[in-house]
Amino acid sequence: MDQNTFLYTIPQWFIFASVVALAYGWIEKKKMFNYIGLAILVILGLYALYAIVQGYFIFHNYLSPEEFVNNEFEDEIIEEMPLVGKILPAYWLFMASGLLAIPGLFLEWKKKKHSRTFMIIAALVALSGFFMIVTALKA
Repeated sequence: MDQNTFLYTIPQWFIFASVVALAYGWIEKKKMFNYIGLAILVILGLYALYAIVQGYFIFHNYLSPEEFVNNEFEDEIIEEMPLVGKILPAYWLFMASGLLAIPGLFLEWKKKKHSRTFMIIAALVALSGFFMIVTALKA
């Protein structure tokens, strides 16, 4: 199995699980599912940080530094961006979603009403990353 498969498959499952847990926890008023959904988003943010730090998104195989400095690339290279280049912004959104889920967890634990705001924003940010990946896979 290709390493890129894990880069776009694992986040999709994390997002699916967190959104389902958050929706169920919100509708049924089950706090534990809100905790689980937010914790999954934090784990997704940590996974995104790990993937970026480990160099899964390094493009040195596609364009050498000399070509980049001397502007020796053509428009077709930009159009032929690899999949990892197309999904990198989604990983930034996953990290932002994880960061937004941390205050949501804390406020949910303290039983504050503003926790729902952080839940909604974190879930929407993660879903926008999900749709970025889907769009990159279609292209």
